[in-house]
Amino acid sequence: MDRRRLALVRGGEETGFRRVGSGYLVAPRLVLTARHVVEDGPGSAWPRIDVRVGHPQDADDTRRCAARVCWTHPDGRDVALLLLDDPVDVPGAAVRWGRPVGEDPLPYEALGFPWASAGNGRRRVEHLRGELPVLGGGTGDQDLYVLDQGPAPDGTKAWSGASGSAVFCHGHLVGVVIHDDKAFENRRLHACPARSFAADPDFAALLVRHGGDRPRLHPVGTHLERYLRAARLAAIEHPYPGVIPGTMPPLAHIYVRQQVVRQKSPADNRSRETGLRAEGPLAVSPPQPADEVLTGDGTCLVVGGPGGGKSSLLRTRLTHGVTQWLDDSDATTHAPVLVPAAALQGAPLSRALVDAVNAHLRQYGLTRPLPDTFFEDRPGPGRGWLVLVDGLDEITSPAGREDVLRTVAHAGDQYTFIVAGRPVPEAESGLLGPHVPRYQLEPFDPQDLERVATGWFRALDVPQPEQTARQFLTALGTAGLTELARVPLTMSMLCQLRAEHPGEPLPRGRGEIYRNFVELLHERQYAAGAVAQARAAMSQYGSDAEAGAERTVQGLQSMLAHAAHHLLFTDHPDRPVLDIVDDHPSAKRPTGVPERRWHDFLASALCGTGLLTRRSDDLVFTHQTLVEYFAARHVVDDEERLDAVFRKTFIRRARFIPLLKYQAIGAGPRLWFSAYWVPPGSDPYAGFLLDLTPDDHPLKEKFLGRMASRRAGLDGYLFLARQMEIGTALPEHIVGRTVDLLRQAARDQSLAGIVRVIAAETLTQINQADGAALLQEFARDHALDSYSRLKAANELIQFSPAAAATHLRELAQDTALDSYYRRVAMCISAELSPVTGVEPPPALALDASPDGRHRVEAARVLAKIDPAAATERLRSLVVDHSMPSHSLFAAAEALMELAPAEGAMLLRAFALDPTRDGFQRVQAAAGLSDIDPISTGELLAGLAREPSLDAGNRLWAAQRLLWHAPQPAQPVLRELSADTTLGRKHRRQATRLLAGKRR
Repeated sequence: MDRRRLALVRGGEETGFRRVGSGYLVAPRLVLTARHVVEDGPGSAWPRIDVRVGHPQDADDTRRCAARVCWTHPDGRDVALLLLDDPVDVPGAAVRWGRPVGEDPLPYEALGFPWASAGNGRRRVEHLRGELPVLGGGTGDQDLYVLDQGPAPDGTKAWSGASGSAVFCHGHLVGVVIHDDKAFENRRLHACPARSFAADPDFAALLVRHGGDRPRLHPVGTHLERYLRAARLAAIEHPYPGVIPGTMPPLAHIYVRQQVVRQKSPADNRSRETGLRAEGPLAVSPPQPADEVLTGDGTCLVVGGPGGGKSSLLRTRLTHGVTQWLDDSDATTHAPVLVPAAALQGAPLSRALVDAVNAHLRQYGLTRPLPDTFFEDRPGPGRGWLVLVDGLDEITSPAGREDVLRTVAHAGDQYTFIVAGRPVPEAESGLLGPHVPRYQLEPFDPQDLERVATGWFRALDVPQPEQTARQFLTALGTAGLTELARVPLTMSMLCQLRAEHPGEPLPRGRGEIYRNFVELLHERQYAAGAVAQARAAMSQYGSDAEAGAERTVQGLQSMLAHAAHHLLFTDHPDRPVLDIVDDHPSAKRPTGVPERRWHDFLASALCGTGLLTRRSDDLVFTHQTLVEYFAARHVVDDEERLDAVFRKTFIRRARFIPLLKYQAIGAGPRLWFSAYWVPPGSDPYAGFLLDLTPDDHPLKEKFLGRMASRRAGLDGYLFLARQMEIGTALPEHIVGRTVDLLRQAARDQSLAGIVRVIAAETLTQINQADGAALLQEFARDHALDSYSRLKAANELIQFSPAAAATHLRELAQDTALDSYYRRVAMCISAELSPVTGVEPPPALALDASPDGRHRVEAARVLAKIDPAAATERLRSLVVDHSMPSHSLFAAAEALMELAPAEGAMLLRAFALDPTRDGFQRVQAAAGLSDIDPISTGELLAGLAREPSLDAGNRLWAAQRLLWHAPQPAQPVLRELSADTTLGRKHRRQATRLLAGKRR
């Protein structure tokens, strides 16, 4: 409903106006109104009709002109169109028409000029609002909408003048007010439905002729619309913990556009020949805006560190998609649905989705549950569901995560997924299949921090937010917290702490940030009268109940720590939080208080901390890192427990055994058979435990001293560097000692070249200038092996792309370097050239090798520099029958990237050629999936059924088909599971694939 389109309609004779009504501008020269407003009698229009378009409060934008009746309903219904003498242009979206459906009453609104709102002889605008019972009304001339008006005036003529008001439901024009209801003492209205006149050919033709759109009635009040409106309301909330529950700023006010980096597939990340692990641009594409990449066109996996903004990203995707659907019924995007990963465990997908949505959106207006089959069907013709899966890593069981990933991999084609979580093992993410892209979510760009801080300070009503943000960033730099502030969750906490205590020093590290933030929430809860409110809530049950309630509020921190430790370390992480809290002494139910009443009180008190929120019928921590922080608090708060857990976590004794792998951590022969401590993994919980343990604790001092020693080797230095990276506050002498040891390791010529490069790269995390200088030196050092030199140049990219490109150019032209590494260097150099401006090396005669694999790789490198020449090179290779089968396949695959139609034709022929290697035939068929998905499915199904192929390749074809198109793969797998020409082992494997299981 647009106030600029409101119309006051007056009809009468030259001597004066006799009737006043309302209307709505539906096209530049057309006003929709009630017929009786503009007629003296049936078929007799008033000779004088005057229309004022616009809201009276917008005096400068109102227009007044004469009009005449240009259309009335052919069946005599009380609705008409007026043709204005002059057009009135209203910028913005055109009128959207609708028809209420379903069974639930819909909220409606309208603008009109009823007599009851008149004063001093002038009509004022009344904002009509109430409910429209969809099931009300009759047939024929009784086919009317009943409008149960909210505030309703008294009097038989109170509504006079409201006739002609356009009635809107959820932004759609659904009818026109025509009269009040005398049977109900004129306290409710009737409206003529748009469905009764919008389909009239003359009505539609007039709208089109005079600059409007043909009226298309969109259903209003469907299950889909109810879902979308509730989902949009839920998505507005910010996913981070708030200072006061319910007062967090909307996500849109503080959200900064996020970036993602495409990761290459695991096969691409590791060289077949050398094991070169590509980190950074060697392995990934440049950063791209997440909203341009994660469009829902295909399933993908998004990984990011703790607090890295994964939930915010998914909520913005939800908001964007839902808004598109609600504002544009012809949207071509998939309809989004956000669910926690844990909700997809152990139930059919469609049922799991509807259960999760019904439970979560109940508090956002989804008062009547969606039907069980809601997500089984597509939301619209040719459109599907975009399932946004949050918190994959919050499922602590590997089996549980695998269950969710299998559900995603084998879902029907009406679903696509964006799965978000912390990095998971490749053995698990590989369940999605090699065709599913992986993206790394980037932290805030340093240049974005001022904008983020300004948004927070403005939302928190901090005076002069821009100036405060600049001062805040200066303080972050002084405190060494700038890098940590790039983590969205940490930045949100720092901003809230600064807003509350602007004059206090910033925290020392991550653990202190969390401790101070939790304390801030605790202070706010007490300031809001938490104890008094708790006692009042239990006052009806006596003084013992009041004392118990006060004890509970005072013990909330301990209860949270108890619950977090249970969630993280017990065998029953899915146990409801309220049940866990029930076991804590501070949560003991006082005698005489009903169990249900006490549980409601507990839930209210826990949510009042700002650290937990309701999800379905349980409570959850607002962020997984809070679980890890409080689990560490649970340990640190008890001296005896801290001693035992610290020993178990950090003091892991071992001995150096004279095996080659120990060369990789810098342990030379002098340390063989000597004892050392193995550092733990760098999970966030271990970091919190180390951070929260007092610096003077003897075990902490001993452990850190061991890690910062030669005996710990590179593993120890890497552990300490990682702790600094995630924000653990380490003693200054430990930091200094670690830097010295890394410098020494990098300079130690007795160590393997790759160890020295890793030491230099690790040093960049603490002292970027020194580490980068060492990397440049190693890239030029001819005494190092080819692999180490290339690795050094590659690691340099993130610090100095231009310098890295220069070194890579030199490596590509260095004939003393291994030919494989020269090709890799040339390829990376070509990729960097558009960014750095450094010209790649000239195309070399890389392909003198008779090895077909090398010749194809050389052509791929050439494609980075000269695509046309590479295309010709590949064309010559695909007809060179002296090359082995696998090389011909690789050449055809590479050609498809440069000349898709030509390459696809070759791959199709390769897949159909019975003389070729079976595995390569399957790979060729699968390689067509992006350009010709139909042929891919047909070829894979044919290969799976081809008796001449061996059993392993037939099953491989079926598995690739399962990844490509799950539904067509089902009958193929059933055939294979019953095919007696296959061995028992292969039939059993087909059965497992059919059941959604993989080894």
